[in-house]
Amino acid sequence: MLIRGILGITRSIAKKSISSKTITEVSAAIHAGRLVILPATSGYIIACDAQNASAITDLNILRENSEEYILSMIFSSISQMDGEVTIPSFSQEIKEYIQTGQLTLVLPRDESMRVNANGFKELVAVNIPIDENVKKLLEMSGPCVVAAAAIPGLGLPLTTKDISLKIKDGVEYILDAGKISGIVSTIINFEKRKPILSRIGAVPEEIVKRLFPEI
Repeated sequence: MLIRGILGITRSIAKKSISSKTITEVSAAIHAGRLVILPATSGYIIACDAQNASAITDLNILRENSEEYILSMIFSSISQMDGEVTIPSFSQEIKEYIQTGQLTLVLPRDESMRVNANGFKELVAVNIPIDENVKKLLEMSGPCVVAAAAIPGLGLPLTTKDISLKIKDGVEYILDAGKISGIVSTIINFEKRKPILSRIGAVPEEIVKRLFPEI
């Protein structure tokens, strides 16, 4: 399916047709500063190159972001994440929940972060998507800055049909993975260094309290 957009032709690619060639094409679009829509753990998101300030500005304009908010980033793996932010020392079990997209971390932003984060709060939310195709893409493209594929105040779209034409018209590629479960990740906030449970999601509260006794 092809959708005409402001960037030319926006390609919507069904999951069954996502090949290595397609991943290479989408990665090249990200490196070129284009916006793309990807399936995330709990819905569809807009993504762009974390090193491209112009692309991040385009993302904010497309979503009509007018207020300062927390920077959100996705990574292919914990090792890739660790190259961009300072991750607390975690047990292997916690790392497994992070690697499978069930845990999102909110961390203080490091001064050494390469991403252009002007206009964002002094925090960064980091997550690893559960979709294996997206992980492969991020291995090639590098980390991405992301936001919900909807204007502020609306929830994450669970299918590509739920995404507004305005958003679709502003991106170059849409990776369509069908309907997404909508199960949100559990968020652990390290803003004050000591972990705080900010949202209960895929990881139940009783498991969180076992993994993070300080909570």
